[in-house]
Amino acid sequence: MNETTTMNGRLRVLIFLLVLAGLAATLYRESLSAMTVSVLHRQNSSHGLFVPFISGYLVWLRLDNLKKLKPQFGLLPAGAMLLAGFIVLYLSRNAAGFFLSTLSFFLVSGGLALALFGGEVFREVGFPLLFLAAMIPLPETVYSQMAEWMRQATTWGAVGLLDLVDLPLYREGYDIYLPGMHLHVAHGCSGIRYLLSYFVFGIAYAFRFKQTTRSRILVVAATVPLAVLAGVFRLSFTFAGAYYINPYLAEHRPHVVISWSVFMVLLVAAIGADRYFSGVRGHR
Repeated sequence: MNETTTMNGRLRVLIFLLVLAGLAATLYRESLSAMTVSVLHRQNSSHGLFVPFISGYLVWLRLDNLKKLKPQFGLLPAGAMLLAGFIVLYLSRNAAGFFLSTLSFFLVSGGLALALFGGEVFREVGFPLLFLAAMIPLPETVYSQMAEWMRQATTWGAVGLLDLVDLPLYREGYDIYLPGMHLHVAHGCSGIRYLLSYFVFGIAYAFRFKQTTRSRILVVAATVPLAVLAGVFRLSFTFAGAYYINPYLAEHRPHVVISWSVFMVLLVAAIGADRYFSGVRGHR
């Protein structure tokens, strides 16, 4: 790539960043501020902090390819994406929360990238750019419904698993009774954070390591039972630990340690199993 092309590319990057900064400071200021606060406080988006780093890593992997490409204008396809983004922004006026308006920002960002850099460049950076939308917290009603489904599934699974080892446990709804102990599966212990985190990481993993549509769909779909299994293990370890070791293990601090431990162990195990079987079968 010659010096003129390099300067042209840098100018387009500068224009792209300036336009985005202008939109972020004006049209999307309130929604982006609300999203940032929610992500920082882990409100319906406990995985959100990791999403920009994953996107940056995916772009970094494509730097060599990007350096070989000549930026071109892609106004026609970009127009459709920009139009979709502004339609979503218009619809957000009558919607509660900031989900649609923030989603509009990322669609408009993708449209601007396509317009300024063309289709070839967008094929390299389009997914990492639009993947940033994965940090947007779900609307409260959707999040609550999913959390309730996860709470039912993980509580039922943990009680069933502990019944197999004859733990003296009695369940009444989400109240768990052990000898001399009463525990409650709260809304925050539903496993919804496992579900969203595994799902989002699964999308990035499928994009990075899988080549076919079928294998990518299977990887993302597998994150749902993985999240349920993680939730069942976490509750089981908490109940059993509180009974056999110390009731303190059911309190907040040790519960957080158990939660992160289960999450990481199952995530590493799932990735390891996939890499092993992919290598054995030669499937990508």
